[in-house]
Amino acid sequence: MKNLLNRKDKKQPKELPKRITNDTVAQHREKVLAAGRKHKYPIQYTKRRLVWITMLVSVVILIVFIALGWAQLYVWKDTSDIAYRITKILPLPVANIDGENAEYSDYLLYHRSSLAVLQSQGQADQKDKVKFYQNQSIDKALEVAYAKKLARENNITVDDKKVQDLIKKQQESSKLSQSAYESVVKDNLHWSMDELKTAMKYTLLKQEVSFKIDKTANNLVSDTKKRLQEGKSLKDISTEMGDKVQPVFDLSVSTDNSDGGLTKAAMSLTRGKISGPIKTLSGDGYYFVTLNNIEGNTVNYSYVKVPLTEFNSQFNYLKNNNKVKYFISIDK
Repeated sequence: MKNLLNRKDKKQPKELPKRITNDTVAQHREKVLAAGRKHKYPIQYTKRRLVWITMLVSVVILIVFIALGWAQLYVWKDTSDIAYRITKILPLPVANIDGENAEYSDYLLYHRSSLAVLQSQGQADQKDKVKFYQNQSIDKALEVAYAKKLARENNITVDDKKVQDLIKKQQESSKLSQSAYESVVKDNLHWSMDELKTAMKYTLLKQEVSFKIDKTANNLVSDTKKRLQEGKSLKDISTEMGDKVQPVFDLSVSTDNSDGGLTKAAMSLTRGKISGPIKTLSGDGYYFVTLNNIEGNTVNYSYVKVPLTEFNSQFNYLKNNNKVKYFISIDK
């Protein structure tokens, strides 16, 4: 019984003296500090908790945002202005060819243009046409990606001056003022001038690459030159080279015909003289041109074209041999 009483006494806390004296001041100070600690540490704990909660909420919001963005582009295949802006800021891929990513923004550059054309024609609800232009647009984006890869490997670059010169030539060829030309681009392609510059840069890049890598075409050009030096006509060369070249004879057009520079080149020749090889604005091959006749506002000329085939041949080989990965579903 005595032990139990002693234990009970030990459990009971000692009461502080009611009066503060020199002897009891230390006990009172400890009591005040203990009460302060009860308020201080819970507040620190609450702050840490708020920081962790804020970080967690931010991460969740970011994950939701990324998930919605991914679904918007890769599931719903959104082509809206917002989706286009996102892809222009973030280098997101739409496909991959031979290890090179085709950018989603390039795909939308072409696809949004084709959709706008369909809409203006009242055909936006025709799913077969939408699918056709979708496939065409993704092929263009893949061509751009492959051209970029080959350009990098062959140290080929296209600067802004070349792009501006090409646009200027097209404008002069169409005989339109600057404002009228911009309106035509907007009405027909539904592009801004910046978007046109981007598309023209890709066109020039592909052309430069195509001319560089096509050894077959270069050999045919050398062969054609040799035959011309032997005094052979374009018809003779066409017959001898067969389907390796593409001839057109006795073509009559107006003197202001817009054909990438062939008419202008023919008009600069004396009758019967052959000029070439010429690279036109179309950038699809080498042309050997001869003037047949000029009467009034009509010019008659013939040409033999040495086509570029290597780029398309390589591109189609990669597509047909599972070297292309698509990150969105397409209907083939």
